[in-house]
Amino acid sequence: MLPLGLLTAAQGHPMLVELKNGETLNGHLVNCDTYMNLTLKEVVQTSPEGDKFFRLPECYVRGNNIKYLRVPDEIVDVVKEQQATQQAQRGGRGGGMSGRGDHGGRGDRGRGMGREGPINFRFKAPKDEGPNQARLKAQQLHQRRQQEQQVFYQQASTPRLYTKLKALAYSGHVEECRKLVEWLVRERREKPNSQLYSALILSNVSEDDGAAWRVMDYLEEMRQADIQIDPGVCHSVLKVLSVHPDHLLRADILEFMRARWFQLSEDGAHDVVAGLLRSGLFEQALERIEGMRQNSVPVQGWLLDMAVYMLCNIGEIDEAYQIMRVRHDSGEANLSRTLWHTLLDTGSSYRHHASTSLVWSVQVGPGYINPSSGICLNVLTTASKAGDAVLATDVFSHLSKRGTQFQRIHYQLLIECYLASSDDMKRALSILTIMALERIEPSIFETRALYALLRNDSKLTAEAFETLRELHDQDRKIPIAALNLIIECYVQQRNLPEAMKVYKLIHTFLPPGDGARKSFANTETFNLLLRGCRMKDPPDEQQASFLVSELLALKVKPTSLTYDRLILVFIEAGANALRSAQLASDDGSEQQHVHQQYQRGVQLLDWAYRHFNDMQGIMSEDNSSADDSSVPGWIPRFGTLERLATHLAKVGDVRCWDVLQAGEDHAGEIEGWEAKGKWVRKNVEDAWEKSQEGDMALPSGGSDPLLLSDSPQQKVEAAAA
Repeated sequence: MLPLGLLTAAQGHPMLVELKNGETLNGHLVNCDTYMNLTLKEVVQTSPEGDKFFRLPECYVRGNNIKYLRVPDEIVDVVKEQQATQQAQRGGRGGGMSGRGDHGGRGDRGRGMGREGPINFRFKAPKDEGPNQARLKAQQLHQRRQQEQQVFYQQASTPRLYTKLKALAYSGHVEECRKLVEWLVRERREKPNSQLYSALILSNVSEDDGAAWRVMDYLEEMRQADIQIDPGVCHSVLKVLSVHPDHLLRADILEFMRARWFQLSEDGAHDVVAGLLRSGLFEQALERIEGMRQNSVPVQGWLLDMAVYMLCNIGEIDEAYQIMRVRHDSGEANLSRTLWHTLLDTGSSYRHHASTSLVWSVQVGPGYINPSSGICLNVLTTASKAGDAVLATDVFSHLSKRGTQFQRIHYQLLIECYLASSDDMKRALSILTIMALERIEPSIFETRALYALLRNDSKLTAEAFETLRELHDQDRKIPIAALNLIIECYVQQRNLPEAMKVYKLIHTFLPPGDGARKSFANTETFNLLLRGCRMKDPPDEQQASFLVSELLALKVKPTSLTYDRLILVFIEAGANALRSAQLASDDGSEQQHVHQQYQRGVQLLDWAYRHFNDMQGIMSEDNSSADDSSVPGWIPRFGTLERLATHLAKVGDVRCWDVLQAGEDHAGEIEGWEAKGKWVRKNVEDAWEKSQEGDMALPSGGSDPLLLSDSPQQKVEAAAA
C-alpha cells in the first residue's frame, strides 16, 4: 500500500490521527506534502488521558510526530483497486527483469519506504478477530517484512542501498540504519566512510529513539578512525541537534565549520535556529533569524511558526508580535489560524494591546476565527487598560451577536476603557444607566474608575452630578450607585454640606411610577454620609443623629458598618470636646465653660458606648429564636474598639474594660486583634492610670437629662429591628 497515495486520495475526507505523545486529532485532511506533513481543519483534539477536548480551526502535523492514521474504509478500497490495476499493467512489483538491468522491476525504487515510516495500518484487522489473532498476524507481517528486507538488501545494488540508507536516516529509523550500515560493511565490504556516519548521525532525528550523546559517540568513532568530517556530517549533526538540543556540541560544530570555511546551507541555518529555540536561547535565535533576513535567506514558515509558539509559551509576547506583524505586512499567505488564535489568547492574557488589536482586526473581525468568551473577556480587559474604546466596542458587538449574557465585569471594563482613553465621563456614566436598564443593579465596584477620576476634583464632581440630571431628563434610569458615587466624592473632599444636598435631591431621581416612595437611598448612602460626619472638622454628631432618624423613616436596615461609623462619629465628637476643654483650661477660660465642654465630651463618649452596646445585642435579637444563646452579636472593627476603649479609659469610665473584654472575646472575628490586641490592652491600662492620677473619673450612677431622652442609638436599634 502506498501511504502517500492513500493520503492524497483521502484529502477532503475525515481522518483520525494518533500522535506519539498519545494525543488524537479528528478532522478533515486538506493538504499532505511529500514528507507526509498533514494539514487538518475543523479538528477536535483529545488529550492522552481522554479527559480533555479542544476544538481547533486548523492544525498542522509533522510526519515524524504521527504514530497511527485511520482513514475511511472506502478510501482504502479505492487505493487498493488503483494499485491492483497498476500492478497488472506493469506485470507485478519487482517481478520481471526485462529491460530494467539489475534493478528487478520497480519494486526496489523506494516506493515501499512507507512501511518503515510513521504510518501503520495494522489496525485494519477484521472486526471478528480477537486481540491474540491480531497480534499473531502483526508478528507474521513483521517477519514477512524482515524477509522482504533481506531479499531487497541482497538484490539491490550498492548505490541503491546508499539511497535507501539516506531515506531511512531522514525518516529517523535508528535501528534500521544501523542494521543496513552493518550489512554494507559486512556483506558489501564497504569501508567506514563519512556517508555511512552521516546517515547514522542523521537517523537520530527521531524524537523517540534519537539522542545527542549517540551523535557524540559517532563523531568520536570518526576521529579515532581518522575519517574526515565533511559539510554533510556537520549539517546532519545540526539537524539532530535541532531535535535533541546540545548547546556545547552545536557551538563546537559551528566553530569547526567556520574554521574549515564550510558554508552553512539554508537548511542548516534553519536547523541552528530550531536548536536554539529548543534550548531556550531565544535572543540568539531571533538574532539569527534577523541575520538570515538581512542576508536575503528566505525563512521558512514552519520555523517562524515554531518561534511564535515558543515565544508565546514563555510570555515574550512583544517578540512574537513583531514576527507576526512582519509576516502580515509582507503579505505572507496561508498563515495558520491556530497560530493567530494562540497569539490572541496569549497576548490578551498578558494584556499586550498591540498583538491583541492586530489579531482582532485581521482575524476576528473578518470572521476567520471565533474566540471563546474567556478570550473575549481578556481582550476587553486589554482594551480597557490601553484605553482602546474601538476595540472594546467591537468585543461587545461580537459577544452581543453570540447572545452572551453580559455580566458586571463586562460593563466595569467598558467604563474603565472610556475613562482611560479620553476621560469620557458622560459615556462612562451612561454605562451605569445601561446596566440599570438591563436589570443589573450597579454596585460600588463598577464605580471605582469614576471615583478615581472625581474624588479630588470638586468641579468635576459637580459636573458629573449635572450629567446625571441630564440623563434623568432623557428618561434614563439613574441607579443609586451613581448618586452614591457623587456623595462619596464629596465626602472624600470633606464637603459634607454638598453631600447632604445630593442626599436631599435623591428623591428627584426616582424612576417614573415610583412616586409613592420618598427616596431610594440605601444602606451604602447612609454609611457614606456617616463617614462624612466623622471626617468633618469638628465631627458633626447632630447631623449623624438626623441621618439616623432618616434611616428610621425610610425603613432602611442598618449593617454592622452603619453602627461602626455611628460609634466613630460620637467617639471623635467626644474626643474633640475633651480637647476643647483642655485647651480652654490651658488658656485660663472660665471654669464653667471648661466644665461644660468636659461634660459634653463625656456625654458623647457615653452615647458611643451605648451604640456599641446596642450593636452587640442586635444579632442576638435577630437570632432570638435560636436555641444557642451564645450566638455572637455584631462587633466593631479593630480601630473603633481601640479608640472607644482608650477614650473611655481617659475619662475614667470603668466601661472601658467591658469594651476591651469584648474585643478579646471576639479576637478571632476582629481583623488584627490577635496580632495587636496586647498593645490595645497596654494603651487602655496606661490611659486608665493617668485618669486615676488626675482624678478625672466619671461619677458612676450619675444621670444626665440628655441621656433620658430618645438617643440616636435607640433609633438605630428600632430601624435594625
